[in-house]
Amino acid sequence: MRIKRITLSCPLLLSFTCSMAAGQGTPLNVEIFGEAGISFIRNTSQAYVNQICRDPPGCPPPVTTFSDAGRVFTGVRVGTGHNAFEGSYSYSPNQALGYNRLNLFSFNYVRYLWLRSTVQPFATIGLGANRFSGTSPYTASTGFDFTWNYGGGTDIALGWHLALRLELRDYVGGQPGSFYGTSHNIVPSAGIVFRFR
Repeated sequence: MRIKRITLSCPLLLSFTCSMAAGQGTPLNVEIFGEAGISFIRNTSQAYVNQICRDPPGCPPPVTTFSDAGRVFTGVRVGTGHNAFEGSYSYSPNQALGYNRLNLFSFNYVRYLWLRSTVQPFATIGLGANRFSGTSPYTASTGFDFTWNYGGGTDIALGWHLALRLELRDYVGGQPGSFYGTSHNIVPSAGIVFRFR
């Protein structure tokens, strides 16, 4: 009878201890955010000649263009403690080589440097896909192309469930249409964060 009591009490004690340990761990934070800012695109590209321009003397010279417009940016960030993961979508009406719409999806890792103050700085890096499109038949859509981004910012806590977010990111990707090369889309932005703890 005593062996049965010990056998039954062990799982109960173990589950109680595990639930207390889980209760003392860092809680899961879920955030929904919306931001707006300026979008600066720097394109350094070259047109395809005979599909791929392999002979530099016969290729047209690279073209560097600049475009600035606004950008809206929204997403969800989920994490515990100093680590978080983020999924986001952004839209910009940038003019880039004949295209005037830029849609971008990205998934980022976010690392907070410290959390025990009103100001909470972070660094981020991630992968995603962008799509250039336009209003003319020649610039209908490019489809989605690989892009990556990096940057940093800070959250300024305005309360338990609300924060102001300031950040700067550089989105690095390819060119639209019949161009190849690299584009840098530098985006300073600010917005509001709603936190559910």
